[in-house]
Amino acid sequence: MTSSDKIARRRLWYLCTPVRLRFNLAMARNRCCARSARVLALSMALALAGCAGRYVRIEEKGMTCAEAQQLAIGAVQRLGYAIAEVTKAEPGSPGVVIGRREEPGRTARVLVQVFCTTIGAEIEAKAEGQGLEALDFAGQFEKTFSAMAAARPTPRPLAEVGVDVAVVVERPTASGLGVDLSGLGVAPVHIRIANRTTRQYRFEGAAVQLQTPDGRRVAPLPSEGVLAKVPDEQRESFSRKLLRDRTISPGDTVEGYLFVPFGPYRRARVTLTDLENEESEGFSIEF
Repeated sequence: MTSSDKIARRRLWYLCTPVRLRFNLAMARNRCCARSARVLALSMALALAGCAGRYVRIEEKGMTCAEAQQLAIGAVQRLGYAIAEVTKAEPGSPGVVIGRREEPGRTARVLVQVFCTTIGAEIEAKAEGQGLEALDFAGQFEKTFSAMAAARPTPRPLAEVGVDVAVVVERPTASGLGVDLSGLGVAPVHIRIANRTTRQYRFEGAAVQLQTPDGRRVAPLPSEGVLAKVPDEQRESFSRKLLRDRTISPGDTVEGYLFVPFGPYRRARVTLTDLENEESEGFSIEF
């Protein structure tokens, strides 16, 4: 069996299996009762052989698994469900979000899966059951998720004193650059620096680093290499939005974009040089 076949079977199992039965199977495994788990799994396979679950599938190019899962959690909550279980999405292993809501005479359950892809994430959502409720949830989830995904992250308000540095990793498909970069394997990083001091500082792109969840440090990619892949008619406006090495004088606020390889990031560090004493000053930004 190929890896793609295994992933397809895993998706079918999650989408077609009522959440209650998945809980029962997990409990059987946790009790180390292997025989009971095998019997239960076989019973589910027979009962679900003709499954045709009603679900919605959303493909998000340029969105990391982590962001997709956070949006999925938020969408489930906005639809009135309490989060009962969350499993982190990782490459090769789908993330799972299970929501639950108490209704007269029953407990309504919904299931959302998040799959990591090389260019973004795929989200699949369904409600337990096969009736109109399942169709209604699928439509509401898609609308809610899409609305949340369309909101572009913005830097926090400026500080009134000192040197204020804000960093936001934006989606390749929804950045202030106005160009879809999802096919380039890069993520745009918006940096804003406000100098509310009486000193001059020097900014250099080489002094910026981002850190992945596993602790790996990543330096920005050459901006000119990304610029060269932008369509000719958009290249001039795109170029004006890039953040290049420069001096930041007292009272100045500068902002623009650098680029890093597409992927999840936990924090950024921007180091400026005080031109009066040539000392470095670092700023750490958590995402």
